[in-house]
Amino acid sequence: MKPARILFVDDEPAIRLTIPERLRRQGFSVRAVGTVNQALAEITSARFDVLISDLSFDRPADGFIVVSAMRRAQPNCVVLVLTGFPGFETVLEAIRNQVDDYLIKPAAIPALVNLINEKLQQRNPGLGDATIRIA
Repeated sequence: MKPARILFVDDEPAIRLTIPERLRRQGFSVRAVGTVNQALAEITSARFDVLISDLSFDRPADGFIVVSAMRRAQPNCVVLVLTGFPGFETVLEAIRNQVDDYLIKPAAIPALVNLINEKLQQRNPGLGDATIRIA
């Protein structure tokens, strides 16, 4: 069986180096990028099973541009938001954008891996049942 393909999008270099590497050790194939434009290019040129995206890039909530593009281009992709700055407005926006789950940094890797595997098994992305996890 091929490893699940993950697109990991975060503008913080340290996070981009650590979390993807830990996910690779768990058997996932991970492509990590640091900007909205890089993420959009990846979405249009490759297929992914999971998107994990931060929300804040150049402006707060820029990550929803990535989420929306993935939802349109690859509707069966599991979409997870990972943010260090949770807020009521972003939770509502996540629901509107049919995010599969909303996580708060720092995320515990075992919990993230379990969530990814659970969502991949369910393969019911975009149902708008996003929850907030503090890990």
